[in-house]
Amino acid sequence: MTQDADPAAARPRVRGDLAIGPALVRGGSMIHLIKDPVSGKMMTVGAKEHFIIARLDGHSTLADITDEYGAEFGRRLDDRAWGGIMATLAGRSLLEGSPPPEPAEPASDRQRPTFFHARLPLARPGPWLERVARRMGWAFSPAFVLPALAAALLACATVALNLGPLLEAAARFRDTPWTGIIAIALLWGVLALHELGHGLAAVRFGARVGDIGIGWRLPLLTPYCAVEEVQLLPTRHRVYIAFSGVFVSLLVLPPALVFWLLAPEESSAHVFASVLLLFGTVAALSNFVPFFRLDGYSMLNHALGTENLARDSTGHVLSGLRERVRGVDRVGPRPPRTIRIAYVAYAVSAALFYTALVLVFAAWWLALLAHFLDLWAAAGLLVATALAITVGYRINVVRKRDRDGTQRLPRDKEGI
Repeated sequence: MTQDADPAAARPRVRGDLAIGPALVRGGSMIHLIKDPVSGKMMTVGAKEHFIIARLDGHSTLADITDEYGAEFGRRLDDRAWGGIMATLAGRSLLEGSPPPEPAEPASDRQRPTFFHARLPLARPGPWLERVARRMGWAFSPAFVLPALAAALLACATVALNLGPLLEAAARFRDTPWTGIIAIALLWGVLALHELGHGLAAVRFGARVGDIGIGWRLPLLTPYCAVEEVQLLPTRHRVYIAFSGVFVSLLVLPPALVFWLLAPEESSAHVFASVLLLFGTVAALSNFVPFFRLDGYSMLNHALGTENLARDSTGHVLSGLRERVRGVDRVGPRPPRTIRIAYVAYAVSAALFYTALVLVFAAWWLALLAHFLDLWAAAGLLVATALAITVGYRINVVRKRDRDGTQRLPRDKEGI
């Protein structure tokens, strides 16, 4: 930074090419992500650090920022604090005039495959994805999106009103198994288009697409499109990217409905259309369930501005219970009131949803196993399987948590 006779009159500036994301709620704290396009590094800063960085624009003096900071946080920054802040920013090559940052080393710690989750990258999108996104700009316009959504909702309503006939027709695929196989294969192709929709929306709104491939998420084998750095985008763009995949899945329903209506009722084509329409509707709508780690969860997460709604809502509720039962004071900052309400609502709803889901599946499997084993043996087998899956899942979560983590911008010892 430029040294003036009076340090308080200095007007330092952070680099103009830094990408600074909007506020996100991590637990009880507000954070921002910063991307250095030269080094490729991502850094996490808190609300106070962001307050300062956002005002280092080359126009505001350190005295001006000190006054604004004091009014906002009730504490004035002294020379020692400013010295630490400037040294940290310069050391990270975030200030104009500081030495250029060194490019980050290529990431070699790709997520290791586990029994629950694995990925096989097949391609890294090149300029072709950007060209396709530009040529398909019409698909992002309200003139296309709104009528398409109306047609998809009409198709969903028709499926709901004709659920009985659809189930009866779909059950006849046992007489012609190839109809169900072709319908399932076609739906798998729709999933690939679903993921491509995420990629096109990401490119259009400024996010980065890492790779495209096939992923294993127990018990499904599906295509995937890895969208990266989405946290740097405005809230509405993050929601659009999450919704784009579901939108592509919904686009398949109106043509499938027309095919179902036109196909003769006793024909194999009618069976095929019934399977396609029924399973296509279930697959598309299940993405909206916010308790699965699918697009509905991502949309809710982005809309609330939370970094990890499932993790943080569980942590918030457990901390609240400890605070009430044990009389232990809550450690760390408290999230805003609206976020606290969202945390409690999500955690309670998720607990009820998964409890009901487990009970339904347990009853179904117990009834199935009872045909081969006695009741107690079937129940013991279910309990042992559930414990094994739970232990394996927790081990996977802990390992993933140890591997993950973004680089934080250090503070001086007293904080700022």
